[in-house]
Amino acid sequence: MFARLQTVAARPTDEELAPTIADMVSGHPGFAGLALLAGDDGSGALVSLWLTREDAELASERSVAIRGPRPFELTRDEIYEVDADEPASAAGEEPAAAFLGEFDGPLSPARVEAARFAGTQRLAPVLRTVPGLVRMLVLWHPTERRMAVLHLATSIAALEAVSQAVMSTKLLPGEDPALLPGPDRITQLRVAAYRPAVRSPK
Repeated sequence: MFARLQTVAARPTDEELAPTIADMVSGHPGFAGLALLAGDDGSGALVSLWLTREDAELASERSVAIRGPRPFELTRDEIYEVDADEPASAAGEEPAAAFLGEFDGPLSPARVEAARFAGTQRLAPVLRTVPGLVRMLVLWHPTERRMAVLHLATSIAALEAVSQAVMSTKLLPGEDPALLPGPDRITQLRVAAYRPAVRSPK
């Protein structure tokens, strides 16, 4: 499974465009889900999921064939591997809020191993039980050795509960806090449109 992260500094002001964009993208071959996100500062982001890297790469070309030239300029356009895709307690509900945490690269092998261990062994078991958390995604950029974490929740309050749950966990034996400094950037966004994705293969 692959994820394409696209961002804009100024998203379209017409909120009715969000479901239209989501419906168009969801019709492309290899589509596996998306979250269209909106920032309070007028920025926006699209996280779309694809079964193959080729489908992720061709998505924009296919959109242009339907819609014509993109009506806004992208500030970022990156393709990641989906490292983890976990349903949580509110799986199946419509998310309204999102947390995006980004870890700048190049991350050392030790930091990547520590992050993956913490995510699967310490954090995921706790976060799956947090009320209102819909889904957790971990994205990995293999060439630049960067990671991103996306949490989708039913409300801002649920995201705050997720943060509190993360802070309440204790390091497991063998974990080194020096290898777990937390994300370099954190963004909280509103979910303007959501189309559920199939889960990544194990």
